[in-house]
Amino acid sequence: MIPLMSPSEIEADALVRAYLDGRTLPKILHGAVVWVAETRLTKGRTPVLDANLRANIDHQASGPLPPGTPAFAAAIAKPRVCALLRRDPNRARGS
Repeated sequence: MIPLMSPSEIEADALVRAYLDGRTLPKILHGAVVWVAETRLTKGRTPVLDANLRANIDHQASGPLPPGTPAFAAAIAKPRVCALLRRDPNRARGS
């Protein structure tokens, strides 16, 4: 059974889900982020999802990054090379 949520919890959850934009967080972490967002909403603190919280969400979220986010721009600017394609620094050249 899904636990009942207060209106502020519903708003905070919707805000977090909108920011995630299809990505997911582990259940316990999602609940913690919603709790932080709800606390900030009820106390009138802005921004509700500050840069530090957004960076932590981006670090822990799984799924594709939505275009237009700073993390997406950083990923495009510096693509990661597959570990199998990297040159082994311990291997001599030409061998």
